[in-house]
Amino acid sequence: MTEYFDCYIRVSTQEQTKGFSLDTQEEVGRKLAKEKNLKFRLRNEGGRSSTIHYRPILEELKDDIEKGVVKHLWIYDRSRLFRNLNDSLFFRKDYLDKFKVSFYEGVVGNEVNFDSLEEKLSYDLISQLQQYENEKRSQKSKQGKRHLLQQGVSNRHYGGTVLFGYKSENGTLSIDEEKSKWVLFMFESILDGKSVMEIKNTLDRNGIEPPRTKSGLWNLGSIQKMLSNRAFIGEQKFFDKELKEEFVYSIEPIISRSTFLKVRKEMERRLKVQDNNKKHFTLFGDYMDCECGQSIGSEVKVGVRKNGIKYDNQNYYCTSKTRKWKYGVTSNCSNVRSMRIELTDDFLLTNIEKIVSDSNLLKERFKTDILSKKNEFDEDLKQQTKKLEEKCKKLIKRQEETYENIIIMETDLLQGRSEKKITEGILKKLKSELETYKEEIKKTELDIESTAEERDWVNWLKQYGDELKTKISDEKNKQDWLKGLIKKIEVISDYGFDRENKEVQLGHKFNITFHLKVVRDKFNWTDKTTNPWQYEVKEGSNKFVTENINLRQGRGKKKLLNQKFDNEVKNKHSSELVSDSRVN
Repeated sequence: MTEYFDCYIRVSTQEQTKGFSLDTQEEVGRKLAKEKNLKFRLRNEGGRSSTIHYRPILEELKDDIEKGVVKHLWIYDRSRLFRNLNDSLFFRKDYLDKFKVSFYEGVVGNEVNFDSLEEKLSYDLISQLQQYENEKRSQKSKQGKRHLLQQGVSNRHYGGTVLFGYKSENGTLSIDEEKSKWVLFMFESILDGKSVMEIKNTLDRNGIEPPRTKSGLWNLGSIQKMLSNRAFIGEQKFFDKELKEEFVYSIEPIISRSTFLKVRKEMERRLKVQDNNKKHFTLFGDYMDCECGQSIGSEVKVGVRKNGIKYDNQNYYCTSKTRKWKYGVTSNCSNVRSMRIELTDDFLLTNIEKIVSDSNLLKERFKTDILSKKNEFDEDLKQQTKKLEEKCKKLIKRQEETYENIIIMETDLLQGRSEKKITEGILKKLKSELETYKEEIKKTELDIESTAEERDWVNWLKQYGDELKTKISDEKNKQDWLKGLIKKIEVISDYGFDRENKEVQLGHKFNITFHLKVVRDKFNWTDKTTNPWQYEVKEGSNKFVTENINLRQGRGKKKLLNQKFDNEVKNKHSSELVSDSRVN
């Protein structure tokens, strides 16, 4: 039976795999195997950290030891296996001792005799010494990172796994041309309506290797984290455990800030839909919130009961009920009645179409922004977005400089090179300045989002502005039509007294918020003596509250009354509903 000389080799980082370290270890291992008349078997871990990475080759080695496949194990030095004392002692006791594995180390390949108490002690002491050396190196590394941060060096790699889409050479980060294309693909796919699962499948099918997974395949969590990682817009973070401070420094961005913010908004929208237990299409589900602050969810249950009676429950409802059932959260929500999805959609659509078709402001915006200026307005918005992106870059640079000053002051304080009271006073001012920059960045990002919404609005006008109403039967296109008009809809409970003089919920009303002030805007002629006549359009309100309505199907006489009213809504006889409504 052939006996193998298993040689486990590893370096700390991917960069070292390009040098001679792995080759040197393998060459020594082959030489020792020959000297001991054993067959060489390589266990190459490559560039993996001993502390932060999952090491598949090491795990495979452990499995083979348990199976009795490994009887002779060599390492170049003890730190190739572990730099943690507990891990090293555990491996010696539960693998080497337990399964009688001959253990060799070093260039000479000396065998460690675990039957000897002195050699066991020596093994443990060396392991402890190597842990001390590791901690010492870590301390020097931290000081080096602080020094580089103080110098304001951009595009640095401060250790750990290189962010996907980048490459590190001699401690400097740069964009990886091939991988960065896939980063762009992920963000653009979200804006194109693709799911995270579709992104994962595309990456796996194309053999794109993820940064750190046991299986070699992408997982959904990693992709979701990447889509929210601000490093892709140039804001990388480094957390100093000793100072207990998180510092932001600049790297070259792959994604524009406007794209990143759009994706963030879309992911938040999808999360809301997921929280609402929504597994089906609804026209207004993304817009509605309850007056209690919770989202409005929806459920569709269609089928046949055991007794043969068909049931069809398709309702909107306040999700506070679900939260109470799932998380035990007590709700004081007054919206206890659900709303039929079809009746609710028809009622809201009728009201919105009426307001939009009567709006002078929308007609004027279509004429001035689209018919006369054509693509000029869109180009202006692109330039505005570009200026805001540049403003963000400048703010981040200033923020970075403030971080550098904080690092210098805190390092001096930590090492006793400065007077405590004075330094703490300066640090307080610097941290206040830092918060100001953070707020400015947030504000600028909101401006970028507003500009993006304005561009969406222009695109909407190009598509629908000629008629300002929807004649589309396709639900998806109908939802796109609504997206350009509606910001949010608040669902308000309506209470009254029944025949027994008991206070009950009778129905609902809706507080609709539009993007523009189109509700009861006004058109006035200002001068009829000129040619053409002069006029002005005065803004109205951006809020509209519908009248109270019962959007549930009742039984008996109530059911007949509701059906009669529902037919009126479906036939769009809504003039009385609109005329009796209030404007905020």
